[in-house]
Amino acid sequence: MKTNVILKAVVMVAVVMASVLNFSANAMNPTDYVKNEEMSGELVTARTIFRNEDGYLFRHLRYTYGYDNENRVISKEASKWDSVKEAWVPYFKLDIEYTGDEVSLSYARWNSKDNAYNDNIETSVYELNHNDATLMLASVK
Repeated sequence: MKTNVILKAVVMVAVVMASVLNFSANAMNPTDYVKNEEMSGELVTARTIFRNEDGYLFRHLRYTYGYDNENRVISKEASKWDSVKEAWVPYFKLDIEYTGDEVSLSYARWNSKDNAYNDNIETSVYELNHNDATLMLASVK
């Protein structure tokens, strides 16, 4: 029973992390999208996704990443291309905080009225147990 609960928690965390960290892969066909990664040493600092339509590339999404001194991702910010404004428009931000044996994920959407990431805020806290399995402690909207 305990093993089953831990397994469910691990699967849930894997699904959440995959969906958040690989948001750009949602409904993508590799032949329809092209990505360009900007690197700083071994770390990806930015990733731009282009839509490929008949051999022409169009800006689609841009992700920028922040890291801590242990090279762990601490932020991911997404922007969508606005072809009318011809500019990147903020979309969402994910902040990750590592404290002891806990990892806290805070997700917020961009609010254009306030010019801030304060819309649809969600926070999830995960704990690593002695087997390094991830357990959800809390989730708040």
